[in-house]
Amino acid sequence: MENEQQRLIVAFILIIIILLFWSFVTSPRGSNVEMQKAKAKDSLKETVSNTTDELSAGDTILIERDNYRLTFTTKGGGIKSLYIKRYEAELVPERCLLFDTKIGDIKTFFEYSLLGDSLIFWTYVRGKKYEKVYYFHEDGFVLKVNFPDTIHHILSLKAGLKITEEKNQRDDLKYFNVYVQDKKFRSIVGEIQNQYRLSSDWKWIALRTKYFVLIVNNLANAGSADFYRLTKLNSEIYSAFVSCAAGGNVNRYGIEVLANSSFCVSVLVLPIKFSILAKYQKGYEQIEHGGIWGPIARLIILILNVFYSFVKNYGWAIVIFAFLLKIIFFPLSRQMIISQRQMQLLQPELKKLQEKFKNDPQTLNREMMHLYKVYRVNPFSGCLPLLIQFPIFIALYQVLTTAIEFRRAPFILWISDLSIKDPYYVLPIAMGVLMLLQSLITTVDPRQRFMVIMMPLIMIIIFLNFPSGLQLYWFGYNLLSLLENFLIKRKVLG
Repeated sequence: MENEQQRLIVAFILIIIILLFWSFVTSPRGSNVEMQKAKAKDSLKETVSNTTDELSAGDTILIERDNYRLTFTTKGGGIKSLYIKRYEAELVPERCLLFDTKIGDIKTFFEYSLLGDSLIFWTYVRGKKYEKVYYFHEDGFVLKVNFPDTIHHILSLKAGLKITEEKNQRDDLKYFNVYVQDKKFRSIVGEIQNQYRLSSDWKWIALRTKYFVLIVNNLANAGSADFYRLTKLNSEIYSAFVSCAAGGNVNRYGIEVLANSSFCVSVLVLPIKFSILAKYQKGYEQIEHGGIWGPIARLIILILNVFYSFVKNYGWAIVIFAFLLKIIFFPLSRQMIISQRQMQLLQPELKKLQEKFKNDPQTLNREMMHLYKVYRVNPFSGCLPLLIQFPIFIALYQVLTTAIEFRRAPFILWISDLSIKDPYYVLPIAMGVLMLLQSLITTVDPRQRFMVIMMPLIMIIIFLNFPSGLQLYWFGYNLLSLLENFLIKRKVLG
């Protein structure tokens, strides 16, 4: 009976871990100008489109840097493509622009010129010069906008960021968020119904996807900002995302910066990685939102990166990490298996007590405690290893489901991307089979047969759509647990 209770505790702890963390991550929750102006190693490249259709939307200018490629258009002086080279990710939605200019509600066409590491757009409004100057550096750019104070200006990022994970759009959208740093850091998605105006003196604002963040720093006089929830807009621009909108919290978000005088902003486009975000010392690392498990998660990814530096494959790094944890927790696992064995040996005596005192629960509990004391058995010792490992498991879950290192990272054979589910469900099913084998080996009470069969089935269902990196870890961990169980019983228990 006690053994059955222990197994129920184990099963429900595992389920609660997953459900609590899943709820946690789905709940809604910022550079020196002269340095950014400094000349970079590579030169700017320019291409001008000549087709009639493209000219109707303005000429295009291509800017190449080591880390990214930008395509500008003279229509609005905006960005029609922002491509992060290392991660092969496009952040601007199709047929949309970011950082384009509206004067009133009308997009303005600009003349342009290239000067060193700068791209200059200009036009004349009401006989007065209006100028936008982009200064490029390796992580983004500085944008200075100079215009007469009588002009009302809108700098538009209303198109929002594009879904980058085409194979797993719903999961990508789940992490879309908007952050503001003014007096304090906060997420404001809960305040954006259809439109929300931020009038405070903000230091920086940010749009994020699952793996990337675009940060706009207010260097001087950027003014107020309007935020929009895009999936509620009835527009052809966003029709590509409507198919995902039925799946829950899948909103995208856009921004418009409103200004009545010249201003300057600094823009960074970064992967969501703690070490990269923290180096700016602006509080950007809060975007990663690791919560109370963040320090453990960062230690885990550090260890996995060390393993990767040797094996050059994150799948094998996960397997080695599972083996490392098994070594670390071997003493606890040994004690747990010994405790389970002791509880099994006490089952006949416990049954006698249950039969004798079936109508007197208080006496039954007192006699059971006395029996444990006589035989020096701790009925709760089997749960201790699980409780100690709880923070590690939940932090590992966080790492394997959100770390950019696993994005498009292959393992072997059919596992070509550790950040998405196993397309053939081999890993979760194999994991369930191993759990079933382990339970059958360690369980002797026939009354527990139902739970022995049901729990692996439940875990298979839960794990079916989890990233294959997490599935691989649990498969490897259960395989090692099976071998560990066999060795302990052979060497320790005889």
